Amino acid sequence: MRIATLLTLPLLGAAIVLPPRVSAQTNITVAFGTRLGPEIGVFAYSSERLGDWRENYGRWTPSTLYDVNGHYYRAQVRGARPVLVYQYNNEYFLPPQDQRWNGMDRRYNYRLQPTEADYARARPYAPGRAVDARLGREIGVLGYSSERAGDWRSNSRRWTPVTLYEFNGRYFPNNAAGARPVAMYRYRDEYFLPPTDQAWLGSDRRFDYKHQPNDDDHGRVRDRP
Repeated sequence: MRIATLLTLPLLGAAIVLPPRVSAQTNITVAFGTRLGPEIGVFAYSSERLGDWRENYGRWTPSTLYDVNGHYYRAQVRGARPVLVYQYNNEYFLPPQDQRWNGMDRRYNYRLQPTEADYARARPYAPGRAVDARLGREIGVLGYSSERAGDWRSNSRRWTPVTLYEFNGRYFPNNAAGARPVAMYRYRDEYFLPPTDQAWLGSDRRFDYKHQPNDDDHGRVRDRP
């Protein structure tokens, strides 16, 4: 019995520090209007941006997001996979991949730690100015889809024109220095760019065409799963 116990302890230690396995991605069908809320941008941990984790992890707040077909949301839906990340200064990021981090943060539920697939899709930190806290939390913006929002000719009156503010390729609800206003639509808790159909131009008098999205905006947005 003593020998078996001694042999088991190293195995338990190895289980703690092994990198997370890649989980199979399940394709989840989400109906339009499901209250997922805006998509959350998740970044990779960067010591250059956040400091050495040994000294700073106590300032970070563990926060659970839900993976829906490779996109992350605050709201849970059936079939979504919970992933525990950190939040700091209105940004969400994955924990360090340093094996010494495993078990260090007692607030963190290591059973929900990210998989290798999460680390592979996380956004890298881009050099540049830090996000001004006055911008608020990032809002995920989608491309227009007639399958999700209906044909614009018959449904655009149901959409609400809104203005978000683009900063370093990300969108926020509030204005701050260096941010660019971008007009778009909101419908059932989803934010999306207007149609690219030329016939749409000038058709909605409520829309602020002076701040309509440019090619960069259309090129960076994604479709909701």
